[in-house]
Amino acid sequence: MRTRNPLIQLLKQCLPEANPIAFSESDDMFAWKVGELAPVQKFPTAATWKYLHPPGESVSWHKQVWFSGHIPKHAFLTWVNVRHRLTTRDRMRRWGLQVPASCVLCSSQDESHQHLFFDCSYSDAVWSHFMVKLNLQPPRSFDPLLSWLTRPSSNSHLVLIIRFIYQASKYAIWRERNSRIHSSISRPPEALISEIKDLIRLRLDPLSRSLAAAAASSSTNPSVSLMATWLSIF
Repeated sequence: MRTRNPLIQLLKQCLPEANPIAFSESDDMFAWKVGELAPVQKFPTAATWKYLHPPGESVSWHKQVWFSGHIPKHAFLTWVNVRHRLTTRDRMRRWGLQVPASCVLCSSQDESHQHLFFDCSYSDAVWSHFMVKLNLQPPRSFDPLLSWLTRPSSNSHLVLIIRFIYQASKYAIWRERNSRIHSSISRPPEALISEIKDLIRLRLDPLSRSLAAAAASSSTNPSVSLMATWLSIF
């Protein structure tokens, strides 16, 4: 190959002689190298992904959002909420949008993140129903509540149930708020409570069976099942 391009000339000088490779009796071998790691023959999928998408800074609330067995749509909304990205009316007004300031659910105060999920009488009726049943008094603001969800109980089954209730409640409240805005359809808090109970019970059933099967396969004596814990309270 003849060329006067200096870059091509440099590459040509770096490459080994072609004849020994072309007439070699051994097969070619491929090696994959990711960053500073040693070359390997098997393509390192996980290492390649981490190299192309470096992990972000670790946060304290990830287990409260992406816990094992979570309901995907509930966890996603919780994650958006944690990032303070829900389009509450106070945010929209700060963007310059001409929308009413009052809370859609109670109409007593301006809608904000804190009010909608903690101070609103409608939201409080939903959340308090479950906390009273559990005999718990969690914090009534967002960040302290996230910290509280790290270990709200010494019972591992209750910890999982409380996290389900938290995510399902916030999801149902946000959906009710949007339904009133876009469809002019409103429901009482009791309807949301009933819906949340049905959703959690349906999710706990397969989880409870899976945990029981795992306990049986490991020859351990299972304690009270996850579903039995739920039914004993609700």
